[in-house]
Amino acid sequence: MKNRSLSLSRKRNDTDPQILEEIADFWTYQLNNEIYLRNHPHVVRGGKEYFDIILSQRKKYIYYFEIMTRYLKGSPSSQLLEVGCGMGTDTIVFEKNGFNVTGIDLTPAHITLAKRLFDIYNARGFFIQGNAEKLPFPDNSFGSVYSFGVLHHTPKTQTAIKEIHRVLMPKGRAVIMLYNRRSLNNLAHIITRKGFENVKLGEDSPVTYRFSKADVMKMCKDFNTCNVKTEYLFGAGWAKIYDYIPRPVFLILSKLIGWHLVIFAQK
Repeated sequence: MKNRSLSLSRKRNDTDPQILEEIADFWTYQLNNEIYLRNHPHVVRGGKEYFDIILSQRKKYIYYFEIMTRYLKGSPSSQLLEVGCGMGTDTIVFEKNGFNVTGIDLTPAHITLAKRLFDIYNARGFFIQGNAEKLPFPDNSFGSVYSFGVLHHTPKTQTAIKEIHRVLMPKGRAVIMLYNRRSLNNLAHIITRKGFENVKLGEDSPVTYRFSKADVMKMCKDFNTCNVKTEYLFGAGWAKIYDYIPRPVFLILSKLIGWHLVIFAQK
């Protein structure tokens, strides 16, 4: 779509055949959710304490997770696919809520950690490495599909959304979170020129699109229903500022200029 924009660190053609490899390499280095561990430098990656901290912090910052869960519970089947499952920290919450979960991720390091997480917490799930733009599942396979903060990092976001629609059963439900172009967080990144994904060293993610609600509605036109909510003013990347802002003010501003566009769609 014409008004999407790439990350500030790099301008790329989204048809570049090497782009998916570069994205996987980036997320191998910049493991999702490890921002929550910046005050715990000695925690061992993949251990129970590591996952305990991350799960606790996800619950704190992603305050609307229960709303997404309730919506997906209205799906015609308990079979849930997470596209871009990362290390499985959301997948396991769905598993504990009674879903039969499958996770797919482009990055092998994430799949390894997701399997480790499920082993530690005695959970059941299936994980596979794969591409969101070419999901390796038959049509009408899942009652629910969930994808949080992932599809704005794939070169062809609309293609990935079409794949989600394809693998959903009739009346199946999807929840997808994409970055909001018209947000305080996007403005802050543009002004400061800091990486969108809290990079430690080097360049930011090869692809980071930001969308408007109008963009989202066009990409989700195949769904029978599609509602888009704005949430999450900012999170852990803002450090102590998050704790200082009054909660009612935070929630009001999240609805107006939040960083997350949360899509609730039904096939």
